[in-house]
Order: sequence, then structure tokens, then C-alpha cells
Amino acid sequence: MGIIASSLSRRDAAVKPIPRRDRGTTEEYEVMFFEEERLGPAALEARGDRFMSIGRHRRGWSPDISRLFEEAATSYVLAEKWRKAAQAFSEQARYDLQFGDEGELSAASALLRCAKCYNQIEEKEAGEIAATKHALEKAIALFVKKNNLHLAATSCVDLAEFYTEHQQLHNALYSYEQAADYYGANRRRNRHCRFKANLLRFTLANQEMLRVKGLVHIKDYKRRSGIYIKSSDPDWRARVRSLFDSTSIVQPWM
Repeated sequence: MGIIASSLSRRDAAVKPIPRRDRGTTEEYEVMFFEEERLGPAALEARGDRFMSIGRHRRGWSPDISRLFEEAATSYVLAEKWRKAAQAFSEQARYDLQFGDEGELSAASALLRCAKCYNQIEEKEAGEIAATKHALEKAIALFVKKNNLHLAATSCVDLAEFYTEHQQLHNALYSYEQAADYYGANRRRNRHCRFKANLLRFTLANQEMLRVKGLVHIKDYKRRSGIYIKSSDPDWRARVRSLFDSTSIVQPWM
């Protein structure tokens, strides 16, 4: 089963699948279930463009329309078109938020995925950096509102890493502590976030000593190249699947 099929299979059972267009019918689009290895980057990008166009021209609220943006974004992810993927997830979030409480959890997940896609862009423009921060902050607020504290914590960790990368260490420390609070009884992740927060606290309190000793300063932190997802990586499939699974509002253990 392809990545999209496996991710969509965990969706709410009440959501009907997008109908497949059969010969002789007037359905406007085909279902996007496909095996990703059968399509190259150009075909995946074209499929994403097609679903975006259909989604933008639909009116009213329907889970199927929201899913169009999600599936477009997924095609862009598989094609490694990260800017387009981020934009598609952003449009999904904006669409879902038009309809109040019913769409807020889906919007939060889309915003978190949007930020993760922006993080895959190695040379980000100023607007993309600001959009990443905004998406994470909005996702946290929505997850907390909907009492999904696990994904709120996940978003806080991403925001802490964002702040660390951009040398805003006090904000990073606060975000790690916030993540630890949201993880609550998840002892392993709670301890990890507390450790990261304490490391930042120690670094901020001892910057001069660390500089004199020639230790690597945390302000020199750069996003490691190994974090970027490349189709040439041997574990590419697992990493793409993790991007979706770790941001899904239906977690594997649920």
C-alpha cells in the first residue's frame, strides 16, 4: 500500500472516499490512491497541481475538498516540491478553519505539516521563515484548544528547534519546557524535553565560559543536512511516512 493509501486509511470512518471517475461518468476527478513508485517527480507534481486547481474551484464545506488539498500536498512531498507542499497544507488549513470547531483539528494537523515542509527548504526566504513560525504557533494553539496535547507537544518541539536555529535561545528554552508539560506522563519524551531545556539554560548562564574554553557555541547551531529528506536516502520511504504519521490527528496507538 502506498504512503497516501496508508495515511488515508486511518482517517475518520465517517469520511467517504473521493469517488473514482469511471468511463462514461461526469465525475470531476479521480481518487488519488496510487503506488508512489509508479510515478516520477514530474507526474507527481502535475497530479498535485491538478488537485489544487480542483480544490480551489470547489465551493462549500466537505471533507472531500479538504482532502483534495491534503492529497495535492502529499504529491508535492513525494516529488520533493517542498514549497508547493507547504502552500497546499496552508491552503488546507485555511479551508478547514472557515468552518469553526469542526475543522480546527484537521487545520492544526495541516499547519504542523506545513511547517515541516518549510523546514525541508534549505535556503528559505524571509517570508517562509515567518510562515514557519506562524504555522507552528497557530498549530499549538489549536491543538491545545482541542485538547490534543501530544501533537501540541510535537509542535512545541518543532518550534523550539526553529528558535534554536534562529538563535532565539530564551524562546527555545520556553518551548522545550512547554513541550515537556504537554507530554505529561510520557516520561521518555518529557525527560528529553527537560534535558534540552536544561542544556539551553546552562548554555545561556555560561556563555562566556564556553567561549573561553573553545566549546561549540549553541548560537552556531545550523540545521544539519541529515535532517533534510532526500529521495536518494535509503530510508526515504520511512522518513516520509514518519512525516505524516507523526502529524496525524489519528495516532497509531489510537
